[in-house]
Amino acid sequence: MELITQTVSRGEDETTIQLQSVVYEKKRASLRRPLRSEWDEIVLAALHRRSIPTLRVALGLVFIWFGALKVFGVSPIIPILRETYTFLPLPVLGFSLGIWEILIGSGLLCKRALRATLGLLCLHMSGTFMALWIAPAVFFNHGNPLVLTASGEFVAKNIVLLTAGLVIAGYEVTPRARKRVTQLPTNGQRSGLVTTDGVLPSGQNSPDRSC
Repeated sequence: MELITQTVSRGEDETTIQLQSVVYEKKRASLRRPLRSEWDEIVLAALHRRSIPTLRVALGLVFIWFGALKVFGVSPIIPILRETYTFLPLPVLGFSLGIWEILIGSGLLCKRALRATLGLLCLHMSGTFMALWIAPAVFFNHGNPLVLTASGEFVAKNIVLLTAGLVIAGYEVTPRARKRVTQLPTNGQRSGLVTTDGVLPSGQNSPDRSC
């Protein structure tokens, strides 16, 4: 009888230990889950705040770097320019493109005149892609647009630069303010125009500030 009692008691103790270990593991898992979630929120919040400005600065540095290489005539793209734009003087073309890229990079880096800067970037990229149509033999093997040469790969990567510029435009370009004009009745008195400058009497035109 004592042996049976000891066996049952030992079995209950083992069951209790197993239950305690299961509860302990569940508590540890429940503690780890909020911690992971908290870190996840912190990282994502930092990315939301910093990713676009970081992209803008990185793109600006790339354009300044590439532009400086062209200005000093040591860019690896000079031979491609020579083969593509045969109708233009190479030194002037290389120097002009270099200055153009430095202006783009400076605008991106300093976040100045960002709308005009991104416009210059898009215009620059359109000229780059035009080279594919001007001299396809330089960029495609055997005339196949799916088989790129080394020069073709160099130009194709500009799709990424253009897309980065569009992302920056979507997030960091400030919309232009609009002046809203609405009719405001004034309780039996003559109506007026509500503008950003105040209320104008009816019949009086708001000043033209389009210039």
